[in-house]
Amino acid sequence: MGEDHLRAEQAETRTETPAEPIAPSAPPSDGPPGIVPGRHKWLVLSTVSVGTFMATLDSSIVNISLPTIQQHFGVSLSTVEWVVVAYLLTLGTLLLSVGRLGDMVGYKRVYLGGFALFTLASVLCGASQSIWMLIGFRVLQAVGGTMLQAMGPAITTRTFGSQERGRALGLNAISVSLGLTIGPTLGGVLTEFASWRWIFYINLPVGIFAILWAWRVLEPEGRRARQMFDIPGAALSFGALLALLLALIEGQRWGWGSAQVIGLLLAAAVLGTAFIVVELHHRQPMLDVRLFRIRSFWAGNLSLLIVFSGLFTATFLMPFFLQQGQGLSPFAAGLLLTPVPLTTLVVAPISGALSDRIGPRLPATLGAAVMTLGLYTLTQLHVGSSASDLIWRLVVLGVGQGLFFSPNSSAILGAVPRPRLGTASATVAQMRIFGQVLGIAVAGAVVASRLPVHLAELTGQVPPAALQRDALILAIRDAFIVAIAISAIAVVTSILRGNQK
Repeated sequence: MGEDHLRAEQAETRTETPAEPIAPSAPPSDGPPGIVPGRHKWLVLSTVSVGTFMATLDSSIVNISLPTIQQHFGVSLSTVEWVVVAYLLTLGTLLLSVGRLGDMVGYKRVYLGGFALFTLASVLCGASQSIWMLIGFRVLQAVGGTMLQAMGPAITTRTFGSQERGRALGLNAISVSLGLTIGPTLGGVLTEFASWRWIFYINLPVGIFAILWAWRVLEPEGRRARQMFDIPGAALSFGALLALLLALIEGQRWGWGSAQVIGLLLAAAVLGTAFIVVELHHRQPMLDVRLFRIRSFWAGNLSLLIVFSGLFTATFLMPFFLQQGQGLSPFAAGLLLTPVPLTTLVVAPISGALSDRIGPRLPATLGAAVMTLGLYTLTQLHVGSSASDLIWRLVVLGVGQGLFFSPNSSAILGAVPRPRLGTASATVAQMRIFGQVLGIAVAGAVVASRLPVHLAELTGQVPPAALQRDALILAIRDAFIVAIAISAIAVVTSILRGNQK
């Protein structure tokens, strides 16, 4: 019944219900409501791709400079980690609220605001005179990044019809791959030959261009009348997500059985339950929980969460395998990890276009299966593995990633009523963040628990100089096995999604 109701709402997007009318917007096109005709839609995709590239580049360019930032300010590793942790926590706690805001005031307004705030905060990050000033401006930068990430898929889905949505999302995935590929190398070059501050200043010219381009290209949707923001829901969501993410991020350092972690998890459970109760009774909820009655929506989001958990369990540990296990430099390790985003860059547009023709279930399920196979091949790596041994395995992982992401996103966003695209888009981004944090937490927990076991097993069997290295490689292999089990579950959840085109 809930799914039928939402489908009916999706079919009635030309006239909103009296409780949520839409003000007049751009002149009507010759296609369905919101679909942009002709070549202009590809210009819209270009500005979404610029925002995606900026957000992805920033996440990958900063990590490589953390040792330099730590040395510059003379702080501990646990302190400089908050340059990344603060960004991640802000992003993970505000996505749902920003998604609802976009549904209320229009995606273009929120998207342009995100570009402006992200660019300004980048300059302030580069000018920071203390580590805490940098961390504070990173929070501000994350607010802008949240606005970009929450609105980008919604704008793409509103612009493209169902026959082209997968292709458009696949092309947008190229921006993700480019950001992940260029980030570590560009960050290393800027940090070594200029200053760590330039990893933030580089966003200024890109941001100015992006703001002007988005202002020119994006069409206003018109502000929806008689809307109200769900303040209780936003507050409960923020508290629940903050408690859960902080527990996952700091669990390894504090101890999974510590009072802090248990307290945070209990707080997340209580606040999360209260959030659901409030949303079920709110006339204009921040998150319409009825969306989870749509099979394509809940199965797609669950698959995304599981896939990212398994994927990041492995990708988080690969730099440790290459640098501490095989003794490679950070630059060499970074280059060896580029086959994953480069392969995704090639496969994602093809997979997206294929899903437009045959539906999302087959390519997405095949992608999850290929990723599981790729994770299995990583368990065969050892200290003497050559570069070619690694590259073809990472290509397999990249093929699976490219096959999965575009059809899965297209299925999720295509299943919801158009007035809920902002919320749905933010939910997709939320699942990515949760999967990333969960995968890193699983990786750290498995390695920490298995490393002492392997050290005890190998003592007396290998030279003392190689003991720590070999034990680490075996512990990382154990984590890869866990990642295989996680990723295999996504194959099942992907099959459950159905195959609506």
